[in-house]
Amino acid sequence: MKEKNIFDILENAENGSMNRLADKCPEISDEQLDRIFVKSEKKFRKMRAGQERTKKENNIKMTENDVVEGVERSKRPAWLTPLSTAASILLIAGIAIGSTVMLKRNTKPNGGGGLTPAITVTTSTGTGTSVISTDKNGSAVTGTSVTTTTTTVTATSASGGNTNTENTADTEFIKPFIGRWRYEMSSINNLQIPESADYMGTVEITSDAAYTMTDNSGNVTHGTIRNFVEEIGGSKVQCLDFSNNEYSTSDFLTSRAYYDESKPYELHFGNGYVARLVREDHVEPADTSWKGAYRGLLIRIINEIGVSYNDPMWDLQDIDGDGIPELLISTGTTQNDYVNIYYYENGRAEGINNTIQVTPFGRYGVTQISKEDHYIGEKTLDEINDEFYQMTRFEDHYPYTVSFSYDHELEEHGEIPYGLDARPVSEEEFNSKVAEFNSKNWITVGRQYYLTNFSPLL
Repeated sequence: MKEKNIFDILENAENGSMNRLADKCPEISDEQLDRIFVKSEKKFRKMRAGQERTKKENNIKMTENDVVEGVERSKRPAWLTPLSTAASILLIAGIAIGSTVMLKRNTKPNGGGGLTPAITVTTSTGTGTSVISTDKNGSAVTGTSVTTTTTTVTATSASGGNTNTENTADTEFIKPFIGRWRYEMSSINNLQIPESADYMGTVEITSDAAYTMTDNSGNVTHGTIRNFVEEIGGSKVQCLDFSNNEYSTSDFLTSRAYYDESKPYELHFGNGYVARLVREDHVEPADTSWKGAYRGLLIRIINEIGVSYNDPMWDLQDIDGDGIPELLISTGTTQNDYVNIYYYENGRAEGINNTIQVTPFGRYGVTQISKEDHYIGEKTLDEINDEFYQMTRFEDHYPYTVSFSYDHELEEHGEIPYGLDARPVSEEEFNSKVAEFNSKNWITVGRQYYLTNFSPLL
């Protein structure tokens, strides 16, 4: 089969074929690019010579009496237009590819530097037609009608997008967190109870993603912060990874801080909210509700007595029926353990005291209450048949206590063994009070929740 030259093919090619051929052009080397320039120049000179020759052949000289009718159109060879178009496309592609390669060579390694910008090269090709006619006076008019086709080739980087400097990208994440923060830790390992937050020091975060911590003893630690986005439950959560450049006993320096948009003043560490950073100018609003008052009291008790083997516990019971429960705190489970009872008033937890006994209510860390009658009660029977009863009516935050008893030793000595509020009474009166006590619907209360369980108070 006779081998055809590529320019013979281009002479009869249509625009669709030309486009498909141009799309399949491979990356052009420097040597190929030089040859394209040479051939393009040669074809351009040949094309221009053909145009000059056509113009000369169609140039008609007219005398004063000559008359011309109609229009004659002269065209250059058909293969010149697609040939010049193909050469232009090859040239443009070479420039675009070469420019992209050169820009990539100037890009910093490891993602440094800006992104490669888009490169757009535009070229125009034209076809001309000579037109000969006469004007209104009969004079000859010669003109050229020109049709122009514009081809645009655009080369972009593989990654695309806008350019950014490396330093800006590295530190952009830290902008919302620049400033001074308080470092706080919870005394019960749960900062959901804000009353448990203890001040541990101050942290300064700067625009270069570095921090300086000064603890409450004056020790200074420096470190850096890295950006991190963690997916939790299908949602992306903004995190900051802290790393210390020096030895420190501060827990947060090796932890990840989580940011919640609902609390823009806080960065908390861990799911248990054990520690946090709080904006220095943020003031935690005081919770003056009965729940807040009781939480604060429990925190103070924990900080004062700690948590021992004989764990204190607590309970909530609405004894006086005003819709706000009283707080009952049991000191333990031995015979000498009792129940302290507190009520809520004016944003504070206030304690009530037994007006008869030296110790507060109950024994073995529990007491009895009658909700229907708003009474706190106690009944004791010892091994020698002594009896002791106590009923305290709790009304308007004040206790009204009545106690009555039987003492067999008094009876042995010929004295009246029955007593009511420390005065002797008859057996009938004593039995009447015992019957009243036994008619109440008493329930045992005092040890419902562990000291560190705050769930009913949230």
